[in-house]
Amino acid sequence: MAAEQVIPYPGYWDIIFDLIYILALVVSAPWLLLRSWRTGKYRRGWAGRLGRLSATERAAIAPAGRRVLLHCVSVGELASAAELINEILKLGDDIQVIVTVTTDTGMAQALKIYPPGTLRVMVLRYPLDFSSAVSRFLDVVQPSVVGLIELEVWPNFMAGCRRRRIPVEIINGRMTARSYRRYVIVKPVMRRMLRQLRHIGVQSEAIGARFQALGAEPEHMTVWPTIKYDTADFSQRITGVERMAAALGLRTAHWLFTAGSTGLGEEEILLDAYAALQRQLPHLRLCIAPRKPEIYGQVEDAIRRRGLSVVRRSARPDGGHPTELSADQVTLLDTFGELKIVYALSMGIFSGRSLVPLGGSDMIEAVAAGRPVCFGPHTWNFADAAALLLEVDGAERISDVDGLKSVIQGWITNPSAAQAMVDRGRAALIARRGSSRQYALRLANPL
Repeated sequence: MAAEQVIPYPGYWDIIFDLIYILALVVSAPWLLLRSWRTGKYRRGWAGRLGRLSATERAAIAPAGRRVLLHCVSVGELASAAELINEILKLGDDIQVIVTVTTDTGMAQALKIYPPGTLRVMVLRYPLDFSSAVSRFLDVVQPSVVGLIELEVWPNFMAGCRRRRIPVEIINGRMTARSYRRYVIVKPVMRRMLRQLRHIGVQSEAIGARFQALGAEPEHMTVWPTIKYDTADFSQRITGVERMAAALGLRTAHWLFTAGSTGLGEEEILLDAYAALQRQLPHLRLCIAPRKPEIYGQVEDAIRRRGLSVVRRSARPDGGHPTELSADQVTLLDTFGELKIVYALSMGIFSGRSLVPLGGSDMIEAVAAGRPVCFGPHTWNFADAAALLLEVDGAERISDVDGLKSVIQGWITNPSAAQAMVDRGRAALIARRGSSRQYALRLANPL
């Protein structure tokens, strides 16, 4: 049942925040234009950003039943919500899940997973937090309940939901110590928004304490393990492994080391370690999978400066007849949705954005792949998962080139010890699954 409609008159605070946003847009306009010119971002989807739905999108909204709106900022949140969406759909044929995303990459990936016409799931652009855009969006979509993945609370959106009596919950709440220090600056605003939430689900006690320090009410908060444990693929066989190996020119004798979701600067450390190990391990091969497409070119330049050549996955599609991947060729994974396949091909994995201060990437999926995993010291984005894995000796932490060389050598020379580490890590992660079901039960019963 859709939420009861209430006349959404803009309030005093709505106008203030609209003016703040306009000022911010004016100030940041030169930077946004330059970034758009360089990367192609912010050029499309402006109707959706302004809360305007097309006729096709309007027609796809179910006229009756429960509409659960899940907001996923970008690709990471979208991936973590996959099992949550499945669990919600299991709870009633009258439920429609509306997935909203903010970024262009998130939108492209969401439409790939849930293309137009997908049964009971549709994808929309999340509106900019102008009161008019939010009102247009909510008046058409009329969600029964809203789930915000990780955090992503915005003043006008929260106000618009409150006026329409639409309950809003935080799913898989996450707030790093660094984020908390930023939110403290606007603590009165955060307190106002957090008090409007019906429920806040957080990933750990430490995260919950940060929410409470900003004004969240503890009686409306629950600690559940991250839903990323639920979406990790623990299956022993991944479809497409043989095709990928053939396309890249990998042979049975090769040891492929994959650096997944890397950040700018890490490629230098990876290449240093690879060059040093090649003399001892001639069958070793390296694959780098940058987190963001805009750094592909810079990573490729770094590889070429070492006198190595680059093999882009996009240049070697399935069905070709490539030559064997040589030691002086480094694979650059420049496609979406194939990292899990490459992980399954690997003898070991580095979980990126952790040797540089970017907070780390998702090491849960890497451990679930059944390969030994290492990561650097900067893992605040996945602090609880990293701490858990290190506690059970289910992964290894490195800090530099020498550390990376050491773990790779150790995994190759002592495979039984590496496999024991893998088994401990996987068991620890599997034991913490189930949060998606708990969140789904809350969202499917919005009243």
